[in-house]
Amino acid sequence: MTLLNGLNPEQRAAVTAPIGPVLVRAGAGSGKTRVLTLRIAYLIEQQNAAPGSILALTFTNKAAKEMRERLRGLLGTRVRGLSTGTFHAMCGKILRAEIAGRLGHYTADFTIYGSDEQVQLAADALDAAKERPPTLLEPEDLIRQISRAKSRLLSPRLAARFAKDPLEAFVAGCYRRYQAALARHNALDFDDMILMTHQLFSEHPDVLEEYQAKWRHVLVDEYQDTDPSQHALIELLTRPSAARPRSLFAVGDGMQAIYGFRNADHTIIERFQHDFPEASVIELAT
Repeated sequence: MTLLNGLNPEQRAAVTAPIGPVLVRAGAGSGKTRVLTLRIAYLIEQQNAAPGSILALTFTNKAAKEMRERLRGLLGTRVRGLSTGTFHAMCGKILRAEIAGRLGHYTADFTIYGSDEQVQLAADALDAAKERPPTLLEPEDLIRQISRAKSRLLSPRLAARFAKDPLEAFVAGCYRRYQAALARHNALDFDDMILMTHQLFSEHPDVLEEYQAKWRHVLVDEYQDTDPSQHALIELLTRPSAARPRSLFAVGDGMQAIYGFRNADHTIIERFQHDFPEASVIELAT
């Protein structure tokens, strides 16, 4: 196969690995992006996968664009229908299509709030508190705390339930007011894109089944930069059934994690085999 020309044995093993959960540990300079792109081409050319059945997730729009360009170079028009993009972009499309009538009073024309709007809502939530915070808490600090809770799939109710100290209990109350204000404005923040898609799939199994049937093969670049909510979303989307094996292909390197400030958890990639015991793990040499 011309797709495999120039690959070393480890790269070839990754591209042609049997369908299932596959983790490719790949350090800098090991060709992991090339391997991920060739895996998609291999699924289409050799496994007869329809391009529309493939979802490839990245962490930047630039990476998604580069992936699409590489695939067009390999397969031309045969890549039409392939879904590529960031976690947030893909979740945004899902929510636009599915949120109305399913999650509260949200409608498909919801607004995505940026940092200025978030700061204002956080400031309002702090001002509305009936008690003083246990420590000085600026709106930006509150947003970071709420973001962390959302990355762990904690609703305001769960954040209050699992609060370990007075500060976390105070934050949970502010989180509840902040989230209520978002809902009143038919607005979501950046973290809601993942949280609410997970909520949608969890509360509406028929919607989850629709997307599982649509995307039978899921590939994720830079898996070390996932946070718990993204990892949980991937687990849901790729959950196997009697008619559908889990087809998950992830590449990454825990030593290259760069999104800790966005709640990424590099230990997730280290637990991959625990979460997916049937996983194949392939190490790429640098």
